[in-house]
Amino acid sequence: MKKILLLLLALTLFFPAFAQYQPENPLTHEMTEEERERLPEVLRDFYPTDPPDPPVRMVAEFEHMQGVLVRYPFGVPVSLIAEMSENVVVTTIVNGFSEQQTVTNIYQGAGVNMENTDWLTAPSDSYWTRDYGPWFVVNGNNDVGISNFPYNRPSRPNDNDIPIALANHLGVELYGMPLIHTGGNWMCDGWSTGASTELVVEENPSLSTDSIGSLVENYLGIERYFVIDDPLGDYIKHIDCWSKFLD
Repeated sequence: MKKILLLLLALTLFFPAFAQYQPENPLTHEMTEEERERLPEVLRDFYPTDPPDPPVRMVAEFEHMQGVLVRYPFGVPVSLIAEMSENVVVTTIVNGFSEQQTVTNIYQGAGVNMENTDWLTAPSDSYWTRDYGPWFVVNGNNDVGISNFPYNRPSRPNDNDIPIALANHLGVELYGMPLIHTGGNWMCDGWSTGASTELVVEENPSLSTDSIGSLVENYLGIERYFVIDDPLGDYIKHIDCWSKFLD
């Protein structure tokens, strides 16, 4: 499945590490009040496409991956990036050549395996790559592609476009699924079962539960989609805060 099975979401959701590595005044993982009010705007410029040729299978988090996606300035320790680079390709989002050179110097000083580095030159707004990053799917022709979705953070348009930039970078098909979502509120087992909290319903008020189910089935191959109450109550309602599917 080519070099792309890779970047299966992002190994950037290490909450204990963030306190040390957050840049000043970052956009946090929580939605701002402005974003809450502007949420319907994320569909305005979104470009939907036909779904992948069936049968569609979404890659599970626990499957073997060829790479990870991080963004500079980082949200994880460089020592972790160095450790990951020993086994997989680390693709780093930078905003241009100058920033790439800066990161190269940081990587070399930290012992990152430079043979396992790749660069995605694109503007970004934050380092929450798990939330806005690509969702990889395999279509009925056994080709890997990316299912894109409107990211539920309307004041972060550059983050929202990262899956598009990555699909172009990798030369793979991009499928536009018109469902407001976030990677932190998504789990799948690689065998047609997925789960999210009720946030996906709350953020798509124009869609019925059946319509949401049809979208995830057509674009992601999810036939059993469990939408459940978040036991944490008034937090960000991301399922990955308290649940993981295991192999």
